[in-house]
Formats: sequence, structure tokens, C-alpha cells
Amino acid sequence: MRRPRATISDVAREAGVSVGTVSNYLNGTANVRVQTKSRIDAAMRRLAYRPSTFARALSTSSSAHVRMDRSRLPRLIVVGYTSVDYMCRVDVLPHRDDRVTAHQIKKALGGPAANLAVAAAGIGANGSFGLDVELATALGTDPDSEWAIVELANKGVHAVAIRTPANDRLSRCIVFIEPNGSRTIVNEPFELSEMDLTGHFDLTKSDRVSCLHIEGYHLDRMRGSIGRFKDAGFKVTLHSAGLPESARTPTEFLNLLEQLDIAFVGDGVLREIFDIHLSGQDLTDAVDIRLARLEKRGTLVMTGGAAGAVVFPAGGRAPISVAALPVRPTDATGAGDSFAGSFLAYYLNGTDLGEAAQYAAASASLTVAAEGAQGHVATHEELVEALKEQKLKQAS
Repeated sequence: MRRPRATISDVAREAGVSVGTVSNYLNGTANVRVQTKSRIDAAMRRLAYRPSTFARALSTSSSAHVRMDRSRLPRLIVVGYTSVDYMCRVDVLPHRDDRVTAHQIKKALGGPAANLAVAAAGIGANGSFGLDVELATALGTDPDSEWAIVELANKGVHAVAIRTPANDRLSRCIVFIEPNGSRTIVNEPFELSEMDLTGHFDLTKSDRVSCLHIEGYHLDRMRGSIGRFKDAGFKVTLHSAGLPESARTPTEFLNLLEQLDIAFVGDGVLREIFDIHLSGQDLTDAVDIRLARLEKRGTLVMTGGAAGAVVFPAGGRAPISVAALPVRPTDATGAGDSFAGSFLAYYLNGTDLGEAAQYAAASASLTVAAEGAQGHVATHEELVEALKEQKLKQAS
């Protein structure tokens, strides 16, 4: 019987390191200690490991990311979903018992946490506003998981497998995209336990700016981690995607804001939580009134799609509104992830809240104009040009 080809996960297990470490060593996307390199080399020899064709192609392709010492950059740990997305472009979402033919079905890397991590790393691809981005997620030993690790590494993200899924393969997701950019998403269940997280990261205090970012999907399991990471000097931020019912009451939501440095929340979620039936400036004023009840809280960023975003700074300062770029929508998948990831790239590098939000809104707009959540990953230089061009159009 022919022996199966060894995978990058087999090498990681044999060497006693994470799959992300093996990927970083093979692709040169992060510094790896000499002793660790020796263990990986020995494991590859014992297993007769040979990188797959796609891995070799990716590792030798021209990467936009400038090679840099990541240990000197602000650190961002993102916790949550990574998946392989099958994007189906259809004229209209099928109904029960329908059979439709898609214009195309494409495979792409996805998942809210992966989208956010890639967007954050992309901002500093050419050297400005760089981050050391780590993605704590669930990965299997299947070819899709290996593909995802290499894809992430080439986009400047170090994958840390803190859990193996029950079926030992990468989570899958189906995205139906309609001509106006609307999408319907069907994804598999995905969970990360709280105890897995803290055992994979060094929480020793340092002078480096560090941030833990949590998806709403995993908030309940990560509540115990928030205090430990904050005690270690980390900022803690959250994205409302998948925010549990336990946090969707006014009291519990306001309590949560007191624990966080930043919360990214969609306007629809805030309307639901506070039972607000307003829009525009009236919605902003209503949210601001409710936040005024708190003596101490983190910054709230309300995202509104094509309407842009509003930042409610910590300390009760006046809200800051920013506009989105006017674009023709192609696919709204990942727009909120792109906004939050881009915002964090600027914020963790010391940019003020208003400017960070303006860049983030531009980044989300460019994401909407492309197909796939990672179909367009903006760099800082590209956002500068896009905003400059928009100002010129407004002036003419």
C-alpha cells in the first residue's frame, strides 16, 4: 500500500511546533530560531516531506510584503474563523426545490477572522503601518488547511492552529452572491475553547503595543481571557459578527464596552440592542445618549456600510463621522472585516481615531467593489491615492 504524502501538519507534529511556524520557515515570512529550524529540517528528512506544488508556487511568487523584523512591529492576535469559501455568483438566490446555474463558482480563502487579519496585514505590506499579525484558529491536516496556511503566510499572517476540527479539515463556507452585491452565507459550525487560547501565547509584559481581537462568535468562550490579556498589557477589541444573545441587551452590552478598548458594531446590531428605530444623525445622537450613561468605557465604532462609520471615542468626546468611498458594489462579503482590520493597523501604529476610521472606510469600500472577502486587499499607499482622488472629484 502506498504511503500518503506527508503534509505540513505532519512536519509540525513531528517537530513539535505549530503549522504556522513550519510555514513561516518554508516561506521566510517570519523569524524562526536556529534550534527550531534544525528540528523542522530533521522532521522533513524523517518524513521525506516535499512541499506541494501549490505551496512551492506560492512561496516563490512575488509577495507584496516587505521582509521585516516582525518582532519590532505592533502585535495583533486575531481569534476566530478561517474557512475555504465557495463563491457562487447567481442572478437571484434560489428558493426551495429550485435548481439554478451559477455564472461561476470560485474557491477562495475566507472566514471573518482570516479576512480581518489579512486586511490588517495588507495595510503595511510596503512597510508603512506594519503589524505582526497572528491568527489563532482551527486547522486540520487536509490539503485545504495546508493551502490556507500558505495563503495566509503569503499575505503576511502567521496562522496558529489552536484547535483541530472534529472532522480534521478546514471549515467550509458557501457564499451566494447576487448582481447587486448582496450575499447569503452558509457556513459550518466553528468553535474555539477559551483554554486553548491562553496556552498558545506568551503573555509576558513588554513595551510592544499588543492587541487581542475577538470575534463576537467566540465572546462567551473568551471572556476569561480578556482580563488575563489586559493584565499583560494587551488592548482587547471585538467585532460584533456573531455577537451572542447574552451580549445583546442594553445592560450587558454596556458592561461589555467597559471591558474593551474598541468594539466594532454594525448599525443594525446597535438598533436591535437599544431598540432604536432611527437612521443617520438621529441614530448617532441616540447611541451617544445611551453611551453617556457610562463613566468609563472603550471606543465604539458603528459601521454603516455605504453610509460610512461613526466613532464614539472613549472619554465621552464628540462622535466622529466618516464617509465611505462611492463604489459600485460587487460583493459585500467581508466589508466589515476589512474595516476593522484596516482600522486596527492604523490605530495600533498610533494614528488618531478619525484618520484611522477614514482609511478603514476607504478600505471597506474597495473590498465591496471586488469579488470575495479578500478579493482586494488595500495597502496604505493605495488608500492615500483613493482618498486623494475622491477629494479631487468633490472639488471639481
